Amino acid sequence: MKNAAETGRWSGRGLWRYRADLAIAGEPVTLGEGGTPLLRYHGLLLKLEGISPTGSFKDRGAATAITAAKAAGARLVVEDSSGNAGTAVAAYASAAGLRARVFAPDDIVAAKARAIEVLGAELIRISGPRSAVTQAAIMAARDGYDVGHARDDAFLEGTKTIAYELFEEVGDELRDVVTPVGQGTVLIGLAMGFADLVASGRMERAPRLHGVQSEACAPLVRGASIGRPAPVVRQSSIADGIRIPEPTRAERSYNAVRYSGGRWIAVSEDAIERAWRDAATVGLLMEPTSAAAIAGCRSLNLPTGAVLIVTGSGLKAIDRY
Repeated sequence: MKNAAETGRWSGRGLWRYRADLAIAGEPVTLGEGGTPLLRYHGLLLKLEGISPTGSFKDRGAATAITAAKAAGARLVVEDSSGNAGTAVAAYASAAGLRARVFAPDDIVAAKARAIEVLGAELIRISGPRSAVTQAAIMAARDGYDVGHARDDAFLEGTKTIAYELFEEVGDELRDVVTPVGQGTVLIGLAMGFADLVASGRMERAPRLHGVQSEACAPLVRGASIGRPAPVVRQSSIADGIRIPEPTRAERSYNAVRYSGGRWIAVSEDAIERAWRDAATVGLLMEPTSAAAIAGCRSLNLPTGAVLIVTGSGLKAIDRY
């Protein structure tokens, strides 16, 4: 049977325009996610995910994950997050009439912590390594429904729609896509979406996918040559959204880059901050994590027209400018 990407049956606006190609059951839970703009910036194309309902691309994954959870009869959903995913899950759980419990590092950015609470979720701070936060969520999921963005494949069904949108916006000119990588939720979703498009015959080949991490926390970059994350020492980073020492889906992240012909790169904290502040001088507010993609693109020396995923809004970090 031909899918919608092959027959052109996509219709409507936003993420659920692609409903026919999403492996998600149930009535869509939506806050208007998807359909984000593409903006030119110094020869690059920025995909502005920061204008999403709660200010990050995680809204896409939360929309599909919460839709699936509600269809499965969930009443309580559980997530672990450094902030953005927790905010998104809190919002969509509230929209669906579900309770949400979010586990976060004890040094979570204050604005993100407050947003989670304002949106009605129970926020539980966990001290120690990031892996302790994940373990706490997994334990709690015994009494709830696990929508953890690093574990729930329903979440990836939402993030893969970024690939569909880029295909519709850029078409055959799409050659390189650059994204910050923590757990790999955007990267893997992109690989899934482009694989769908190639398999359906709509695209001749997928673009190269490039993964960027901060030198302060770059387990995937440092372990790329051996195909498994390298141990890293926990430390602070301006790019808090990708400060993930032990990424859960590492193999899938590596496959996404390898099979597309892309590259891994780590960039300095200074380079991220410069890119972040430079963008603000021309009206672009983005999270420092998003600016890692700009810094990475500069280091990779990619040709004009490369697409960068701006993963989150700078309004979440406005007190850090």
